[in-house]
Amino acid sequence: MTLAPSPADLQQPVVRVEGLRILFPSLDGSDTVKAVDGVDFEIRPAETFGIIGESGSGKSTIGRALVGLLDATEGVVELDGRTLNAIPRRERRKARQSYQIVFQDPHAALNPRMTLMESLTEPLRIRGGVSEDEMRRKAQESMERVGLRAEMLGRYPHELSGGQKQRANIARLLPLNPRLIVCDEVVAALDVSIRGEVLNLFADLQRDFGIAYAFIAHDIAVVAQVSDRIAVTYLGRFMEVGPAEAVTERPMHPYTTALLSAEPRPLPAHLREARRIDLKGEIPSPVDPPSGCRFRTRCPWAQERCKAEVPEWRELRPDHYVACHFASPDGIQAPMAAAAGD
Repeated sequence: MTLAPSPADLQQPVVRVEGLRILFPSLDGSDTVKAVDGVDFEIRPAETFGIIGESGSGKSTIGRALVGLLDATEGVVELDGRTLNAIPRRERRKARQSYQIVFQDPHAALNPRMTLMESLTEPLRIRGGVSEDEMRRKAQESMERVGLRAEMLGRYPHELSGGQKQRANIARLLPLNPRLIVCDEVVAALDVSIRGEVLNLFADLQRDFGIAYAFIAHDIAVVAQVSDRIAVTYLGRFMEVGPAEAVTERPMHPYTTALLSAEPRPLPAHLREARRIDLKGEIPSPVDPPSGCRFRTRCPWAQERCKAEVPEWRELRPDHYVACHFASPDGIQAPMAAAAGD
């Protein structure tokens, strides 16, 4: 396993994404689903970049593109300065070893016919160049590093709890010395009592090995707890990107404000503020997204301008960007109005 990155490694981002678009044909082939429709960002070494949004916002699609499970329809995905699609296919498998993903369902991610030893040594066996004894030693080290006993390597997945399976999924990646791990709803399927332990494990691995994370979730409280920066995603585009504390404590976009207002607060009823913003209707179809601002059909601040113009991507605070006509460093500066219709 590697140690934290050297100063030279910190000079460039682990991942740089520019103009990323991922389109899928509809089931009948008559339309195009705009799953991701133009996002730009970078993830720095040893940084946790949170991506939040409702189901269908495109956040998991972005995560799969970062590790090469999906090809970009348009745009650039750079891994350590190398454009993923430009890497020759013979070299791509080797390059992708440093960019891994942990999926939401820990049960489906492990082969039920394989013991943990077989699952943990499989990536090294595919990579080649490692003896059987060395593979077994690395598997034991990885198990112990994630808090599982080495003697559990002889067990099958059905003999483990959900939390143990997710730890085993993480242990499987460590011998590959990943530079980036995409965490796709990694604690959503776990008991509340186990979530904190798994999140602490990710923090420990980042501190010891300098791993960068793309942390994808719909729970803004979890993302705020672990992230350095947060991107708020809606209908295939980023609405707001900035430092985690600034985004969660002083949001500038109406969508971010609405998500935060829906978070439960551990206060007695008489101390809670009536601050919830109800978003009307469902997220529009990515086949035919609204004109102008994509959030306007559900935004309580929407004006006619929102229907006619796509909001400019602006940096209103240091490293804090927002796509809203009425956003300001102090929040949203627009009168309340009915959402602009289609």
